[in-house]
Amino acid sequence: MGDTLTLGTIAGTLGTGAMHILSVLFLKLNLIRITTLQVSSAIFIDWSQVNTPLGIIIGIIVHIIIGAAGGVLLAYFIRFSGKDFYYIKGLALAGFMLLVGMGLIIPVIGIVPQLKQEVATVFFHILYYLAYGLVTSYIIARYGIFPTKN
Repeated sequence: MGDTLTLGTIAGTLGTGAMHILSVLFLKLNLIRITTLQVSSAIFIDWSQVNTPLGIIIGIIVHIIIGAAGGVLLAYFIRFSGKDFYYIKGLALAGFMLLVGMGLIIPVIGIVPQLKQEVATVFFHILYYLAYGLVTSYIIARYGIFPTKN
């Protein structure tokens, strides 16, 4: 696919899907108490509304937008830096998104304060971000058709 913006959007959305599937799986296994979707929803609404039908819809939309935006950033980065070591570039993006999102934005705006008490949840959220980066970078490297430099 030669359209970098579309490729990044699709890859980021699929990476977010992988992230969410893992989140739900670990929730069902009682390894975590807070999903990535709940955190995304809590960016805009009060925690008491996160698990309502509309809160879930808001979470889905926000989660996809954040994931797609990250995918677009990564697609352009890979386009200009090359496909070699794409997985390292995906992990770097995941680390950046993790630090900015969970390390800066969430504490600054004060959402999900209980997350700091959920060590296992934070650990698994780190794993979700790494999975997101790997899935997103693989899709971009696999399906991206970028011009070569002379």
